[in-house]
Amino acid sequence: LRHKGRALQVAMELAMLPHRASCSTVSSFAPTSAGDERSLPDTPSSSAGSLADVYTGALAPREPARNAARAVLRKLTRRAALGAGVAAAFAWVWARYMRRVARQPGKWGSGRLAMLASAALVALARRLGVTARSEVTHPPPHARALHGRQVLACWHPHGLYVMAPFLFLSSGPRNRDALTYGFFTAVADACFKLPGFREVLALLNARVADARMVDSLLSRGNSVFVCPGGIYEQLMTDPEHERVFFPPNLGFVRQALKHGVPLVPTYNFGENQMYDVPRWSRALSWWLKDKFGIGFLVGVGRWGLPFVPRKQHLNIRIGSSVEVGSPEANPSEERVQDVFRRYCVELRRLFDAHKATDLPPRVAARGLELVWRGFEGSDLSAEALLAGGAGGEGGEGDSARVVASATGTDAAAPRRASAPRSRL
Repeated sequence: LRHKGRALQVAMELAMLPHRASCSTVSSFAPTSAGDERSLPDTPSSSAGSLADVYTGALAPREPARNAARAVLRKLTRRAALGAGVAAAFAWVWARYMRRVARQPGKWGSGRLAMLASAALVALARRLGVTARSEVTHPPPHARALHGRQVLACWHPHGLYVMAPFLFLSSGPRNRDALTYGFFTAVADACFKLPGFREVLALLNARVADARMVDSLLSRGNSVFVCPGGIYEQLMTDPEHERVFFPPNLGFVRQALKHGVPLVPTYNFGENQMYDVPRWSRALSWWLKDKFGIGFLVGVGRWGLPFVPRKQHLNIRIGSSVEVGSPEANPSEERVQDVFRRYCVELRRLFDAHKATDLPPRVAARGLELVWRGFEGSDLSAEALLAGGAGGEGGEGDSARVVASATGTDAAAPRRASAPRSRL
């Protein structure tokens, strides 16, 4: 279009050429006196030639400028490709390095940077309207007695996005004055595949949640936070019903027995009430879990927006420790189930003591449901648990233990008992 416009301009100048030539001839060659006569030019060849040159120059491609531009573009493209290659190589090496960090029991990064990241997370939560009161920062007497002891602490429920442990308990592991100083938190492996997020997790003493990692941390004398419900409990989150799920093999109980460390239940009241879970989101999450082993629910919170939590006050409560006795590398099933039953008793006691003040009335009225996956027929109600007694092994309490034989699923018990113990 530029060349066509220039060509039209040149054509108009050529059309005006005779008139301009005649005017210039009359003015230039008109005789000034009677004897002064000059010959008129036959044709305006010189003017026509110059205009033709202008026309040709306007339409002809400017090859030198274009070649220079192409050279600059090629140079910039090579530099961009080189920079992208270097960045991709660095990202790959860094990702491999962070995967190793996620499976190492030691601390990573600066403690001050970790405290700064924790403060930023708490400020973000408060900006979104989420506040909390934690018995970790204001410990009751039974919690203060745990200071300095190695424990295996379990938080319930998982919730959609683990807001309470990640936001309001994140400063403890790197704060020398906190009750949870030196704790490590076991989180899903998928979290360490997200750039930026994995670095924050590593700073806050989070590590991969697998049996080998937990065993390594406990062997070094560290205390560990785990969520027994895991992804399954996350996908079953219901704001109208408090439910806690336990894995089939009870791996967290076996780890405590192997190292002889007490189990400490904690409950995050209000965690489930921050989001609603649409039906389509739950169906999509189960499909992702079945196909790719990834569970991710889209929660709808304030203003009907996804991922934006409702204004919610969380109460993080700590239960009494459940002693497991002396260490035993391969505990019997009877001992595992006895510790598990006593843990469920303490978890129910903790829930019942605070449900009236920390939960909406309609949710508190429904109570707490405990589900042992694979043994759903087991009676984990408060009556059944209390009927077995609160302590000791053997005796009359054996018949009331949380075993599935009374519900017709006893054939599955040996299969579950011999399952791989790498599962948490």
